[in-house]
Amino acid sequence: MARHGKKKVMMLGVVVLAIALGTGAYAYFTSTGAGTGSATVGSSSAIQLSGGPVGTLYPDGGDVPVTVTIHNPGGGAEFVNQISGTVANNGGCLGTWFQVDSASYAATLAAGASDTVSTNVRMLDSGSDQDVCQGKSMTINWSSN
Repeated sequence: MARHGKKKVMMLGVVVLAIALGTGAYAYFTSTGAGTGSATVGSSSAIQLSGGPVGTLYPDGGDVPVTVTIHNPGGGAEFVNQISGTVANNGGCLGTWFQVDSASYAATLAAGASDTVSTNVRMLDSGSDQDVCQGKSMTINWSSN
């Protein structure tokens, strides 16, 4: 019986140890905390504007349509409002002899996205000889605000 008693005491010890370890697994502390982090805000990127080919222009001729492509190369959305164009001088052919209508886009363009807007170009009658413009390729400089 002494053997049986030792076994019971040993088993009781194992059970008590298991309960103690099991209870310890469920014990914890609560705490609060605080900290700081940082974030960097990006910068706007210049919108890229390019015009498609314009049909043939004549002094005091009609409107000739042109499509302007708007591209946002940046990493964030950009708001584009008015798009306007001016014609550059080419030799004696003056840019002021041309008129480019403004186009209202007034929308936000997503990062990396492109879109188009249409407008018109015309050659004005200067009241003088404009032969110097014949056959010239005129450059339209596009801008937005």
